[in-house]
Amino acid sequence: MLNQQQTKIQFESLATLQAIQKQAYQMLVQGLATTGFSMREWEILVYLEQHGQATASELADAFMVTRTLISRNTWRLIQDDLIQSQVNQTDRRIVRLTLTINGQETVQKSVRQVQANLKTFDQSHNLEKLTKQVEALSQQLAKIN
Repeated sequence: MLNQQQTKIQFESLATLQAIQKQAYQMLVQGLATTGFSMREWEILVYLEQHGQATASELADAFMVTRTLISRNTWRLIQDDLIQSQVNQTDRRIVRLTLTINGQETVQKSVRQVQANLKTFDQSHNLEKLTKQVEALSQQLAKIN
C-alpha cells in the first residue's frame, strides 16, 4: 500500500507531466502559427502521412473526438486539395481519407516551417523550461521507485 509520501510524489509527478504536456502543446501551437492550420487539421494531416489512410471513425477514435468534428475538419482539408476521400466499392459506407500529392508536399513544407519556428529565441526559452520540467519529472519518478 502506498504511504502518504509516495501518494504526494505521484500527485506531484502528475502535475509536472500536465505542465510538460501544456508546454509542449503551446510550443506546437506557436510553431503552427504561420502554417494556417488548426491543431486538429495538423493532427489529421500528420496522422494520414504516418498511416497512409484512415476513415473518419478511425481519426475520431485516434483523437478521442466525435466523428462530426472530424468531418468538419476534413471538409476544409478536402476543399484545399490536401486530402481526398475514396469510397469503398464493395461497401459504400466506408470512405477512406488519404493525402493528395499537394497534401504530401504541404505537410513536408509545413514540417520544415514548424521546425524553423521552433528555433526562434522564444522557443529556446520554452525548450529550456520544458527540459527542466522533464528533469523534475524524472527525479519525482525516481523517488517512487
